Amino acid sequence: METTPNNRSKREREKLQAIAGNGLLDRRAFLRGGAAMAGAMMGYTFVGSAAAEPLADDAWSKAPGNIVPAYGAPSRFEKNVVRTLSNPNSEPRTSHARTPHHLLNGTITPNGLHFTISHAGNPDIDPDKHRLVIHGLVKRPLVFTLDALGRYPMVSRMTFVECGGNSAPFFSKEPIQASAQALHGLASCAASGSPPCSRRPASIPKRSGSSPKVRTRRP
Repeated sequence: METTPNNRSKREREKLQAIAGNGLLDRRAFLRGGAAMAGAMMGYTFVGSAAAEPLADDAWSKAPGNIVPAYGAPSRFEKNVVRTLSNPNSEPRTSHARTPHHLLNGTITPNGLHFTISHAGNPDIDPDKHRLVIHGLVKRPLVFTLDALGRYPMVSRMTFVECGGNSAPFFSKEPIQASAQALHGLASCAASGSPPCSRRPASIPKRSGSSPKVRTRRP
């Protein structure tokens, strides 16, 4: 039989391995034989053009949606994106709530998923009665309400917060098979706004003034 480029190419394809050593499609089979031939050897099916079939409308797009609430809440499809609790029954001991890093996208941790460590539960503080007191080694002791603090220029910050005991399971003698939440869940990244804690003229520390007894240690 006469040898032609087509026959030679066919025989070469028959000699190719269907699966590469790492379990992926054989690169030569994919490039020489085309995606269709490689897919057939691997049992894959390739999706045709979107124009081949009409797109169906989902049920949610055919009817009005839910009422918009006054305060937004996570979607019901996010019900499994939650913190793990070390003390779910609120026993008289320390409680850890770990951030589910493996289920989040982006840098900022949502407020409801920020890690916490509480030794006596969450306090219920009335914002109208809360006070910030600056006293001790200052020239002018000051007391601020939240309303007074809100009158200062605000500065937005992104802050990384981590517990000193985060990633402690890595000290185990045996390797621990656990999620990122269990291993590194005591760390979060928050975005917040507050008055600047600096020595600017409008800052709170500048108003209180340092006492002459304060010694500034310079590097």
